[in-house]
Amino acid sequence: MTHSRHLLILTSQTGGGHVSLAEALADLLADGYSSTVVDPQPSWIHRHYQLVSRHALWLWSAEFQITNTPARAALVQRLFSLFFRSRLAALIAREEPVAILSTYPFFSYSVQQALGASGQTIPLILLYSDPLSLHWAWLAVKDAALNLAPSREAYAQALAAGVMPAQTHLIGWPTRRQFYAPDGDAAQAAWAETGFARQRLTIFLQGGGEGSAGFAQAVEELLSLTDPGGEPALQLILAAGTNRRLLAAGTNRRLQQQFRDHPTCHVLPFTKTIAPWMACADLVMGKAGPNMLFEAVTLGKPFLATTFIPGQEEGNLEMIRKYGLGWVALTPAEQMNLIRSLLDDASLLGAMQASVADYRAWNGTGVAQVRPLVEAAIARYQPATRHR
Repeated sequence: MTHSRHLLILTSQTGGGHVSLAEALADLLADGYSSTVVDPQPSWIHRHYQLVSRHALWLWSAEFQITNTPARAALVQRLFSLFFRSRLAALIAREEPVAILSTYPFFSYSVQQALGASGQTIPLILLYSDPLSLHWAWLAVKDAALNLAPSREAYAQALAAGVMPAQTHLIGWPTRRQFYAPDGDAAQAAWAETGFARQRLTIFLQGGGEGSAGFAQAVEELLSLTDPGGEPALQLILAAGTNRRLLAAGTNRRLQQQFRDHPTCHVLPFTKTIAPWMACADLVMGKAGPNMLFEAVTLGKPFLATTFIPGQEEGNLEMIRKYGLGWVALTPAEQMNLIRSLLDDASLLGAMQASVADYRAWNGTGVAQVRPLVEAAIARYQPATRHR
């Protein structure tokens, strides 16, 4: 029998922040539901992603682009169903959820096929994980119980593709609880641990995808900037531990050794609790992944995009420019020129913070709809579980 307060949240450990989005959904719904977050794909898919993301990012980009047409996306959906439908059916039978949510597009058709074969009537809820331009795999299934679009652009694209309007809703980009309900005491403790000066420009620097040598050089150049009096111009919280490439290469340890004694650089070891550290910063700087971008926005911090995955993350750069969420500077020279401008004119950062605050307010209002929308979808399928 279906458990009336349990959710199955499907995700993928193949980039794009699918796991963070799944965790965000679990956090948003935690007060009323238990959740199981799982990637049902076999280990060889994870190994493939790890290999190409470290050594052949062009191939990952090509795979994204090649499958991003209506016909090819539908074909891949059907191929996924051939391989994974039985695996998903077993998972659904074990979890007995009241609803199935997905943050990865290629599961939706397989879930529908598994449910159809078993005769179960469990609502499928899709959270689109592309903020600007949806991959066509999301749009191959047009009759899910609920479609959650995280941006105006994604919402418009879904409707134009024929997704059922009554079951499609515009929300914001969900983030995990540590970002939308930040712990002020934890942020104060982080400040104390850094020993940084409050009045100096502070940057949260995410380990980028440009490689360990380039990343270390960028850190050195930033730390070399001085004010007119010869004092350090800024201070860095260096989140090398969030970068899988740097971790795999052992670069995290080398960066800790290289910069651990620098008075204006705090090297942050790997941790999933990064919100308190980002809250200390005036600016978040790194790869233009959508979760890092909107986590910064949720904390009210402008974002400086330094690199991106071609195809998959290009739309994030447009979001930054279009809505005033920060800046895009893709070369070391552009990055240093921008930082110097921010140091010379504090009003530039203040104006961008105001722009981010506007989008943050809109995003928060949209995300607040997630729980009632999910509850309504569940109630339509399981009237007996309607909340009193």
